Amino acid sequence: MERKRYFIDIAHMHPICPLSLSHARIFVLADVWARWKRKQGFSVRFPICMHYSGSTVFKIVSAVSNFLKNQKLSDSEQKTLDLILNFYKIPKEHLCELNKPINVLDYFSDVILKDLKSIQISCDYDDYFNTDNQLYQEFVRAVFDIYRERGFITTTNNKKSKSLNYSSPLFRALAVERLNKTTFSPPTARIMVADSLKNLDNEWSFERNNSIGTYMDGYFINPMFDSEFFSIFNAIYPYLQNLSIDQSNARDIFKEFLYKIENPDKKVSSIANEIYSKSLEILPVDIFFVERHLQNWVAKRIYTEAILLPQKFSTKEYFFLGSITVNRKIDSASRGIGITLSQLIREAGAINSRMFLLYTFDNHWRDIEWNPIFVKKIRKKTYRFVKFFKLLKIRSTEKNFNQIFNLLEKAKREIEHNLSRGSTKKVIKILIEDLPRLIYPLTERQEKIDRSQEKTKEQILHFFLHYIEIICPQLLEKLSEK
Repeated sequence: MERKRYFIDIAHMHPICPLSLSHARIFVLADVWARWKRKQGFSVRFPICMHYSGSTVFKIVSAVSNFLKNQKLSDSEQKTLDLILNFYKIPKEHLCELNKPINVLDYFSDVILKDLKSIQISCDYDDYFNTDNQLYQEFVRAVFDIYRERGFITTTNNKKSKSLNYSSPLFRALAVERLNKTTFSPPTARIMVADSLKNLDNEWSFERNNSIGTYMDGYFINPMFDSEFFSIFNAIYPYLQNLSIDQSNARDIFKEFLYKIENPDKKVSSIANEIYSKSLEILPVDIFFVERHLQNWVAKRIYTEAILLPQKFSTKEYFFLGSITVNRKIDSASRGIGITLSQLIREAGAINSRMFLLYTFDNHWRDIEWNPIFVKKIRKKTYRFVKFFKLLKIRSTEKNFNQIFNLLEKAKREIEHNLSRGSTKKVIKILIEDLPRLIYPLTERQEKIDRSQEKTKEQILHFFLHYIEIICPQLLEKLSEK
């Protein structure tokens, strides 16, 4: 029997620096969700890619190149170099690797991927790509072809460049209808996104001259105008490698595929039809995790889906998260605010880094002010839990098993409820604080192992291992040590 499919997606990264803690939190919560859904029997699609676009990368190359040539740096170049050496902690001997835009993006992509794997984020790494990928760029061009056909491209109000026609009543009505059929967590986020959607206008151009990314008709596409349909490409990318598709025919095939999505009865080529069939197995996105401050981008994304996709293929739910702040400013690795995931892993280790990030989700909607004391607290809590678990293995639970079992059943209901809300702090509190405090007094010392008690003990141990595997798989490995 084929497993049920579940599609989790997030706002992907521009790899011009290591990962900020706010973006790391998105990955960690999405990973917990993915592991939870897999436990429920779903086959989870959890893609990862890097967005190779924008112009910031040129500033990095300029600063590093001038430094290596012993040339005088401008104030902005010196600031960039200080970030690289003092905040990102990149050794000077590695600076020669940052001599070209693509090299910079490759370097930081490797850092991000290494850090995510270190804290065991279970993305689909085998299907990883970056947007320098030719097939992705042909997909972008195909989408903009359809934008033109449908009259969604216009000029900015100053008539100097092209924009998308957000002001058209036809397209705005489609987007509003789509928004009203989408779930938001928390529900109040719908009002926030609706306001953003209402205020979108044609003032913002999608044309860039000095940039990196998808090149089309003499300009580069602004990264905020192609990242909106990552999810569609993410759904089909794993299947493209086995098809007869290359740069010469990809644009036309992708257009056929998008026509077919809109009209299933449309006759298309066999390759486009196969891509369409595969997309039916993955789309729509079931849940999309995104930081709250990207509300305008979400509004643009809803516009895009309304134009390109039927309702049944649109994102089902947007799950909004607050950010980590430092002195009430959102942490930003690119601006040197806060600390990076790389720094946190170096200082606290992979287990405590992951546990800390999950411990910040009390109310996922709210921002949380960075405080290094939190890391020390979670380190102590984790240590005490490991100690409890080791004692539980050797203590008797037979006498009070029914009482312990009832505690676990109640805890299971609470944990499942909090997982469904993204309240991982409450899950951790129940799992590694409340239950050990309640269960330990109900256990007894035993001089030797009583084989008759093994089955009841296994049920108790399995309960903890089941949820620890969702919350922190590396902690599971530690608990499984003899």
